[in-house]
Amino acid sequence: MAIGFTQPLRWTREELLSGRNKAEALFVEERREEGPRRFAAVCADIEPVVRGALDLTNNLRNLSGETVKSDPTLFQTLRYFCGPPISEEDLWTLVGGPKFKKLPDDWADETAAVISLVLDPVRFPWVELDRDPTEIEREKAVLSTTVLLASRLIGTRRRGSASLRQEAAVGKILHDAGYDFDATRAAITVLDSLPRGHYSKERKVAEAKCDVPVRLRDGRLLAVECKVSNGPKNGWKRVVREVGGKAEIWRQVFGKQVITAVVLAGVFDLSCLEQAQRGHVMILWEHDLTPLIEFVNRAE
Repeated sequence: MAIGFTQPLRWTREELLSGRNKAEALFVEERREEGPRRFAAVCADIEPVVRGALDLTNNLRNLSGETVKSDPTLFQTLRYFCGPPISEEDLWTLVGGPKFKKLPDDWADETAAVISLVLDPVRFPWVELDRDPTEIEREKAVLSTTVLLASRLIGTRRRGSASLRQEAAVGKILHDAGYDFDATRAAITVLDSLPRGHYSKERKVAEAKCDVPVRLRDGRLLAVECKVSNGPKNGWKRVVREVGGKAEIWRQVFGKQVITAVVLAGVFDLSCLEQAQRGHVMILWEHDLTPLIEFVNRAE
C-alpha cells in the first residue's frame, strides 16, 4: 500500500477474544430481556393471519389460482403451511416463473398447484383424506402453524433490525466526521463513482452489494458490511463466506485501493474472526465503534 496511507486496523488474538466475549455477553443479555412476552405478542399478531388463510382456502381444500389471486401476499403465508416450509427461492424454482414478492396473476395457478403438492400432512391430515378438519384438528393446526411462523418472523425481524441499527450507527459516525451522504444507487464500478468524503447505503460495489460504501478522503474505498450472528456456525457463514467472499471480489476489481470492514454483533468463533482478519477484513464491533471513528479521521 502506498506510503502515508493509514493502515487497516488489525487486532491481536487477545483483543479479538475480548471483543468477541463482550459481543456475546450483550447478545445473551438482549435475548433474555426479549423473553417470552415478545414471542407471545408476535403469536397474537400471526394467529388471525393463519386463520384467515385457512378460511380463504376452505381449510386448504380449495387452494386454487383464483383463491391465491384474491390476496397477492397469501402465498407468503402459505409457504409455512408446507412440510417442511419452503423459502421464496425454493418456491420460485418449483413454480418455474419469475421472482416475485407479490404474486403475478399469470402465475397464480402454478403457484397454487405447487403449494398444494407439498402441504404438510402432519399438521393438515384432512387434506389427503379429502374431508373437512375436525375442530380439534383445525385448532391444533392453527396453533402449530402460528408458532412456526412466529418463530421464523422473530428471527428475520431480529436480523433485519440489528443490521439497520448497525448501518445507522456507522452513518452517524461518518456524518459526525464530516462525511456527506450520497443517495445515488448506481453501482460503484470505479472509485470516482463515489466522491471523496461521501458515503452511501445498500449500494452495489463492483458485483457485490455493500451495506455502507465509504470514499475516504485519502481516495481509498472503505466497504463496510454489517453482520449479526446468533451462533458460531451462523457466524462463519456471515463473516467468512459472505464478507470474505465480497472482500475477494472487491480486491480483484480495486486492488489495494479498497478496504473491507465488518461491524459485528452477536456470537462468533474466535477462529472465524482470525480467519477473516487474515483475509484482509477489518473487524469492528457494534458495541465499540471508536476504532472506526479514529480510522476514518486518520485517513485524510
